Amino acid sequence: MDDATGGLYRKLSEFNLFDTLSNRFHSDDFNATRSEYIRTRVNILSIIFAIFAPLWIPIDYLLLTSDDAGVIAVYRLLLSIAMLGLLLTNNIRKRNLQHSLLCLTLLIIFPALFYTVCLLQLSGNDTLIGYSFIPFLLVAILSVFPLTLIEASVLGTGLIAALLCNDFFYGTLFTLSGFKDLWLISILLVIALWANQAQLHMLLRLYRQATRDPLTGLLNRRVMMERMKEMSKTWSKSEQPVVSVLMLDLDRFKRINDTYGHLTGDQVLQAFSQIMKDELRSTDILTRYGGEEFTAILPGSDMENASHAAERIRMHCEQSWVASTDNEPVRFTVSIGVGELKPGETFNDALHRVDNSLYEAKKTGRNKVVQAD
Repeated sequence: MDDATGGLYRKLSEFNLFDTLSNRFHSDDFNATRSEYIRTRVNILSIIFAIFAPLWIPIDYLLLTSDDAGVIAVYRLLLSIAMLGLLLTNNIRKRNLQHSLLCLTLLIIFPALFYTVCLLQLSGNDTLIGYSFIPFLLVAILSVFPLTLIEASVLGTGLIAALLCNDFFYGTLFTLSGFKDLWLISILLVIALWANQAQLHMLLRLYRQATRDPLTGLLNRRVMMERMKEMSKTWSKSEQPVVSVLMLDLDRFKRINDTYGHLTGDQVLQAFSQIMKDELRSTDILTRYGGEEFTAILPGSDMENASHAAERIRMHCEQSWVASTDNEPVRFTVSIGVGELKPGETFNDALHRVDNSLYEAKKTGRNKVVQAD
């Protein structure tokens, strides 16, 4: 592979298509962050539409008949009211990604409906100044949102379908004018999709830099503590669910660094983090707690299941190795403390108990799993 091809391959590898295709692999935290971005932009655009929609009414009276201008003035006021209602709805207390996407969809639908009813009202009138550009404007608006490829494509396709339906109604679908409109809106949609992907990719990159340990890709300690606080808030309103905690510490890790060097030590940390990902569920919260110490929060797992998971990790480590810079096999083991969150107990108290059991595992020989009292 030559340098140019290799450089292109690395660039494409950095841009993970599955990251921006859908939100299936996005964490709840990132979905909440993206939801806030979408919500803020919907608010701004709702205000813009609510203000500017009625401002065109005097122009309508100059260009259209009094009857048409009067009817469309009512439509404009209804659009403005709908946008103000959307602004209020978008700021209700319980917000999530689904709610923000729904509000974004309504932000697109309301002007599209306004466009359709105006065309029906102006049927046979060639004066469409201020109306014919609306579908193109709405496609361009999509570009300001950090949307996945699927989300943006669904909204964009809906706008193209609306344009085609209106062209069919007016009998211009198979004309040069209709082809021109379709070509222009398709080009705008492609540009909007590119902008969506670029925004979402950058947002993901910044989010991961702020929340992930750069070496292992696991959550950092700050984010884990925030997740635990959020989980605790939901428990205060309902019965506390079953949750277990693992604290894991690589045995004699300093000796590995001193003997083989820090580059090999980094390989061990990366190999161990991958073992955690392989042996635990995608719903578990995996964290590099600090140095060679790791933590895993296992929602829905009792002490027995958590102990089985810990033992799988221990055995996997015992059978694993990495190659040193001198191509020597470097083996590593792990000591693990396991505990189940007790009713009414805080996470910090549970972590303290499990940390004590981890200390017991280290003190009594290492490479073992010890359950907390």
